[in-house]
Amino acid sequence: MGTMTRSAKGGDGRPVVAEAASDAGTCGVLGQIQDERIQLMGLIVRTHRRLTDSLGRELEQSVGIPLVFFDVLIHVAAAPEGRLTMSTLSVDVSLTTGGVTRLVDRMVDAGLVVRQNCPNDRRSIHVVLTPQGRAVLEQAIAAHVDSIDRHLIAHLDASDRAALTMVLTKVLDAGC
Repeated sequence: MGTMTRSAKGGDGRPVVAEAASDAGTCGVLGQIQDERIQLMGLIVRTHRRLTDSLGRELEQSVGIPLVFFDVLIHVAAAPEGRLTMSTLSVDVSLTTGGVTRLVDRMVDAGLVVRQNCPNDRRSIHVVLTPQGRAVLEQAIAAHVDSIDRHLIAHLDASDRAALTMVLTKVLDAGC
């Protein structure tokens, strides 16, 4: 059988062309879209997913913590006075307040962080690293850097890294 071509306009008015194969066994319309914006976004999403999966698996194998624990540890350690409110942590790690509460509960149970009352605001709770949390963070940083070197840096030369840094910074600075 043949293909059918459909055309529509994207949000910026540029045409989006989709060729939907009528043969059975194709990947469907989404796999056939010829729009560089969708292809670029797909590359970003797939790259993020693959790196996150690989880095998370290796961190868990080498240090025994999931990537999301590492994310919390690094944010808390980098915070002024080494403490973050639960609400700030929720934003920093992109979780709901309920999600960050459950996450911190697990990390408290693992001995990595403690909750402390905020001296200035009785409604706020701070998350603070324990000595064990600091030790685990040091191990995790070393293991994570090694994984990043193997899964990302080894595939990019200096100009690739500079270009990637510039592009990603430009997108972030645009407030997206």
